[in-house]
Amino acid sequence: MNRQDITYQDKLNELRLDISHPNNNGIAFVLLEGKSDVRLFRKLFNLKKCKIENIPGGCPKLEECVGFLVNINPLIIGIRDADFIHLRNEPYSKHNMFLTDYHDMEMMLISENEVFNALLFEYSSLSQDEHAEARNSILTTIEQISLLKWLNEKEHLGYQINVGFQDLISLSDYHLDFERYFSRVLAKSPNAILIDISIVMQKLQSLKETNPDSFQLCNGHDFIEALAKYVRDKGDGRAINDKNISSSLRMAYTFEHYKMTKLFATTKSWSDNNTCLIYT
Repeated sequence: MNRQDITYQDKLNELRLDISHPNNNGIAFVLLEGKSDVRLFRKLFNLKKCKIENIPGGCPKLEECVGFLVNINPLIIGIRDADFIHLRNEPYSKHNMFLTDYHDMEMMLISENEVFNALLFEYSSLSQDEHAEARNSILTTIEQISLLKWLNEKEHLGYQINVGFQDLISLSDYHLDFERYFSRVLAKSPNAILIDISIVMQKLQSLKETNPDSFQLCNGHDFIEALAKYVRDKGDGRAINDKNISSSLRMAYTFEHYKMTKLFATTKSWSDNNTCLIYT
């Protein structure tokens, strides 16, 4: 069986056996949502004392898996994207589950000035003084998409939200043709509850007026998609895509950056309380 064909149940069965093996006595298991997260966290955790695994099926399955496996072995934790949880201003209390500081792990990397500067030095000719403005401009460009995703989650509107938008961006003024984007969303959302764009725009404006933190609001993949277009259009002509950028972000991010995060602090506190050494 190819690794990409492994189902959630396959992975759960595999982990049950692995956790119970005598060779793994005292080993902590760190469970993640995505394969790219595994590539990042493998360089942040102590691989002599823990194993890093991704769970198919997204956040709900990750939470379910951790909730089940901690009954077998308490040295199990899960790390999931916060998505919009921090914007709700309510506690998150899933047992042995930890949240990214910002919307997702990509946004944690993008928020780190040193990491983002390294990325733009590699892929653009912008001076360092221009980097923060470029980042803010890209966040502004994808803001309405992000607000729509938040609205969709809050009001359960039934939008199939992940549609292409790179061709709808004008980087001359950092504008995105939201009307065309929304039309694409509706075309893939036969069960959408709200289809009147004028009402949607009013709701989006109401959410915007709550002044959400852009790093909590925006999805990292959306940011990277917009950034890929930016560096293709304004860079030095090299072929570039979101996978190149994601890889470069992970390579530029170090343990020293990670040590400054809340995620490190909370997982380190957990490991100290459970007398296991997940960090070197």
